[in-house]
Amino acid sequence: MLPDYKSRCPSMAPLLQPQRRKYLIGGVAVFILIVAIMVVVYITTSGGKDSFVLDRTPLFAGRNNLPQNIQLLVNNNLSRVDLNSDLRNDSTFDCPQCNTDFPRLKKGQVSSQFWIARSGCDENSRVSDAISQLDVIDRMIKKYPDQLQRVKHSSDLDNVFENKKIGSLIGIDGGQSIMNTTAFLRVFYDLGVRALTLATGCNEAALLDYIVQNGTLTDFGETAVREMNRLGMIIDAQGLSTDSLTTVLNISTVPIMISHSAAADLYGYPNNTNILTLDALKSNDGLFMITFDTVNFGPPDNDNISRSDVIHHINYIVDRIGFDNIAIGGNYDSMYKKPSGLEDVSDFPDLFTDLKNNNSARWSPDNLDKLAGLNFKRFFQNVEKGRNTTQILDDE
Repeated sequence: MLPDYKSRCPSMAPLLQPQRRKYLIGGVAVFILIVAIMVVVYITTSGGKDSFVLDRTPLFAGRNNLPQNIQLLVNNNLSRVDLNSDLRNDSTFDCPQCNTDFPRLKKGQVSSQFWIARSGCDENSRVSDAISQLDVIDRMIKKYPDQLQRVKHSSDLDNVFENKKIGSLIGIDGGQSIMNTTAFLRVFYDLGVRALTLATGCNEAALLDYIVQNGTLTDFGETAVREMNRLGMIIDAQGLSTDSLTTVLNISTVPIMISHSAAADLYGYPNNTNILTLDALKSNDGLFMITFDTVNFGPPDNDNISRSDVIHHINYIVDRIGFDNIAIGGNYDSMYKKPSGLEDVSDFPDLFTDLKNNNSARWSPDNLDKLAGLNFKRFFQNVEKGRNTTQILDDE
């Protein structure tokens, strides 16, 4: 066995020990530098409050009606539309209410949204209308797995953001779609539906509307609200009368939402929301979602409605109910006229930039995060807390 270096070269030992310390100190310094660089990169690009809001917070962009346009324009034939391309160059989808494709969704930093399935008013096809729309949404998600990811639970929202995909929730527009049985609610929930708009325009067509009749929630409507609570399905009170909304709020054990509206005090469009309803929604810890449809902000012949008008309504609503109960409603692919500066789904970042630049004291990083997506996530979590898988309600 060879002697160690101290016994072999005793004169070298004092020289090697300081050199070893020098290397050790240098290694520690390099390690600290690497950690510091990683922290700086994280703060500036991933989650720091100085980064752009949509870089750090998943944007929930409200409603998108692309499935309806796919039905109307190509009869649900997905082979006739390439969502990976800019559809403004596709003559079939170059229409005023066509505002969505993957390039523009990515540019708009959309993290998740509701794909809306619409149900018609014909009593013989209401359910099949909804099923057809749910089918095209399901096929769309399966056709584009690199772009879309299904969202069924609030816990999925952060996951799709990390995966850099577009989270796909499903909502049905029109309570007529469930006819007069909660069985369809349960079937739709199992098919991935997580929100239902109770109101409908079908009364105007002199057709039966089983949830709401003459502006009042029916007995079945009350049963439907309870079953939606039990399922963990979001109640969309958009378009309900004050009386019906009050009844829903008295029955529901979880928060509800108004999915695409604006402030009635600023413009008296029938679908806009008055201050009493806003106050009631706040007391319910519900969610008010701001639409971008120009009809909610001014007369149809007003061509000067812009992003600043939307911001004016957002600020008014925040002044009334605070920052915790407001979110983005969007409603793209159903609007024939959009505010200038919010023409399609690529324009969301400009909205948040304007909010911050116009009033950074009001729109702090925390408040921007809430509007972008944290409020919807918390709201969805609260709806899920009411879910009860053991007590199934019978139709009354």
